[in-house]
This record gives sequence, C-alpha cells and structure tokens, in this order.
Amino acid sequence: MFNSPFMEAETNNNIPSDTDIIFVSDFFVEDILGGAELTTEALIESSPFKVYKLHSRDVTSELLEQGLDKHWIFGNFAHMSLQLIPSIVANLNYSIVEYDYKFCKYRSPQKHINKEGTCTCHNDMHGKMISAFMYGSKSLWWMSEAQQSIYLEHFPFLAEKDGTVLSSVFSEKFFSAIDHLTQQNQDIEREGYLVLGSTSWVKGTDDAIQHCVNNDLEYEII
Repeated sequence: MFNSPFMEAETNNNIPSDTDIIFVSDFFVEDILGGAELTTEALIESSPFKVYKLHSRDVTSELLEQGLDKHWIFGNFAHMSLQLIPSIVANLNYSIVEYDYKFCKYRSPQKHINKEGTCTCHNDMHGKMISAFMYGSKSLWWMSEAQQSIYLEHFPFLAEKDGTVLSSVFSEKFFSAIDHLTQQNQDIEREGYLVLGSTSWVKGTDDAIQHCVNNDLEYEII
C-alpha cells in the first residue's frame, strides 16, 4: 500500500508505461519562457531517456503510486501540495534541481530581507519541510556555488547528499543560433547596453537603469 497520509481528488492524468523519468515543474516552456523553464527543456531535450512532463499542480498520491518504479526530478514545485512531501520522501526515487531558494516564503532570502528586514524561514516549519524533502533526494542540483553555500549554511546536513553545481543549461539549438548571429554580425561594432525589462524584483531592472543613468551609459530596455 502506498504510504499517503491523506486522500485526494482523482486525476485524469496517467503516466505512460514507457516513461523512465518524470519531471515535475510549475511551468514548462509550453507555458512560459523563463530561465528555469528553458533550462528544464534543455535537460529534457538532451536526455537519452523517456521523460514525462508533469505540472506540479497535478501531482497526486495516485500519480505518485503510478510512478513508484520511475525516477522523479523536481524543479519548481510551488504549486504542489507540501502535504505530499512525506509520501514522496518515503516512497520515491527522486532528484531535485533547485532554481531558487524554496526554503524561503519569498523564494529569495534577499528579497525577504528587503521586504521585512529579516529572513528566518530556515527555522520555520516550511523551511524544515523543504530541507527534509531535499535530504530525502538521491541528488541535488544547484544553479551556483553561492546558492549551494547559502543552503549548506542553513542546512549543513545537506552536505551529506550528492550535490552538483549545474548552472543554467542551454540547448544545442541555442548555441547554433548564437554562432550564426556571431558569424553574421562579426563586422558590426557593439555599442550601448541592454537592460532586461521585468516587473520581478529579483531581476533588478530599476537598479540596472539607475546604474546606466548614473554612469551616462546608453541603454535600451528589452
């Protein structure tokens, strides 16, 4: 019997029998073209195994039981019920690709400190639940050494896990396009700066614009 502490509504999803890996994420490239989604897609495209994409909001005990013999990879899972974590830890073979700082309610300690003056999420129940989820994984994949260090500072026991700094991943198609553009524009002199236009605090659009203004730099918002 699958070890689930609660009952859930039935789902219409079914995991194909030939699936090797189930990748769980809040969004995929079919939904939005964010950095995490593009990295996830590059990983999926390069996989020699059969990968099934499962939105985190659709994860249920029924599907977890269907995938007992599969390897699961969890990317962003903000839309998944955290009540499922004990069942996942107890029953599944899984890895985690950590794109941000899920132990924090803002998913960014820096943003949390900016908003409220402090971040003690690692001591809260949510932070402890996330760290237990990560400790139960077969392997942890990080976006940077700095990110990994912050996690290990708060949760030293995660150093016992198999952890690798992955960084962002790009597809072969991306590099081919960059190479084509480089060859096509190699005689063009570069000038000015590009600023990413985003309403997300983490992207630092306002700070980047202010830097360009303060230093009299020509810039364009994209």
